[in-house]
Parts: sequence; C-alpha cells; structure tokens
Amino acid sequence: MSLIVGIRCTDSLVLAASGPGTMPSEDGLPPARQWSKKLRVVGGQAVLGVTGHDGLAQEMALSLERSLAEPDERESADDVLRGKLRDALAAPVQRTVAIHRTLQGLPGFGITSNEYIVSQSLLAIPFRDSLRLFLLDPECSVTEVTDELACAAIGGAKAVADPFLAFLRKVLWEDRLPDVTLGELSAYWTMLHVAETSPGALTFPVQMVVMRREAGGSIDIYERGERELARIQQAIERGEEMIRKSLRTHRPEPESVEAAPPPPATAEKPVRKRVPEVRLRLEPPDRRGGHGRR
Repeated sequence: MSLIVGIRCTDSLVLAASGPGTMPSEDGLPPARQWSKKLRVVGGQAVLGVTGHDGLAQEMALSLERSLAEPDERESADDVLRGKLRDALAAPVQRTVAIHRTLQGLPGFGITSNEYIVSQSLLAIPFRDSLRLFLLDPECSVTEVTDELACAAIGGAKAVADPFLAFLRKVLWEDRLPDVTLGELSAYWTMLHVAETSPGALTFPVQMVVMRREAGGSIDIYERGERELARIQQAIERGEEMIRKSLRTHRPEPESVEAAPPPPATAEKPVRKRVPEVRLRLEPPDRRGGHGRR
C-alpha cells in the first residue's frame, strides 16, 4: 500500500510520501519491495510524486524534465500549462499501454500486467507568481488543488487519509491555508495515522519535500531529513497528549438523574371479612328397640 499527500500552504507546497516502492513480479509472485523514492525533483523546478510502478514513474519524470527544458512560457495561459503537463506525463503511459496491449495473452502477461500502467500523480510546480499543485488520475486528466480544497491524497491508502485530512483542516487550519510548519505537521501526522490504523500498513521512512517561495521571489526546494522528521513526530506526540488531557479535563458532565416521582396512589382494595368455618355432623338413626307404640 502506498500514499502520497500534498498540502497547499500560505507560501509553500508540502508533499509527503510513504516508502519504499513495490515492483510487480512477472511470474505471479508477490511484488518485490525496492527502496525507491516516490517524490522526485524534476529539472530543479518541479516535484513529481507517482504511485504505481517505479519504472513508469522514472519515465514520466524524464518526459516532464524534457518538457520543462523547452523555452519558458511564463506568460502562457493556464490551459497551455495544463496541456503541456498532461502531454508530458501521458506520453510514457500511452507507450506502455500500447506495448502491453501487444503482449496481452502471451505467457507471463496476465491481468497482473495492469499494475505496470495504473498510476496517479501529484505535481508541484511554480507558475507565474504562484505555486501550483496538480493531481493527475490514471488517464492523466489534470485537476488543480486549489485554496478551497488545499490538500490531496493519492494511492491505495487514500480512503483512510482523506477523512483524517478533513479532520485536521477543521481543527488545525480553521478554514484558512496553513503555514509551512503546520503543513509539514499535517502531512506527517496523516502518514502516521494511516500507518497505525490501516490494515495494509504503510512502510517507512516517510519522504517529505517542500517547495517554498522566498521573499525575493526565488523558489527553494528541499527535502526534510531524519532529524527534522523526528522533531515533527515529537511535536505530534506532544499534541496528542495535550488533546487527551484537554478532553479528560473538559469532558461534558453527565446529566443529573432526577428522582423518579412516586407512583400514583391506588384505591385500597376492600378487605373481605373471614367467615368462621361451621361444620355439621349428622348422626345415623338408632335402629335398635325403643319406646315406640305398638
């Protein structure tokens, strides 16, 4: 299971990914695990995260790098940028699909070969005076993650991550974009939550890359190291403990139980007087001689 999370912040974009990647096996055996990073800095100016086969992710990164190396179109419209990104990332997918259609039915190429071509992507890229975050589905349709949504998750653990991200948005962000510190904490906290609660737990270490616009307008891209991630995890553990103490202190008082009213008085039943028992004994007549007349 894999997960990549992207969060829009006030002056930066934060991307976090689980690791390591998995590589499908051609002989039907369980997929092999390889220590490959899911987040790649492309051409020194974009960050690409891909779930799925790592070989396809490498081809997508190379295709995007060639596209970004073309003459810069700073004044191009948004639809031109989106089309450029879609074409660059879809080209390797289309080539792979064409190859696998040819190989379908041959020994060793069954239904499992679909794992080579099914992928999702998160792309962080500067454009004009803003930082843009795009989500690409398996068909390479481009969807921008706007300020209203502010976050996105892709991968097999998306169904677990989305509700937790919604909880963090409500509790921590307060209906506004977080700063980079809060964005990093939210991304890493989501990874920990999914790893602890999901049946197919994520693997570690987590990779985190930040794209930030500096005061002078320059773009800085950096990856958080183990020390920074450990510091973030300590902050999360302290926050969880504070939440526990707060809820224990401010938990609602139980409702007072009022004494039940006495039952309504009922009319007394009349008392039946006991009648003394009377027994009669009848003696049989004496048939012996007596004083009767003759």
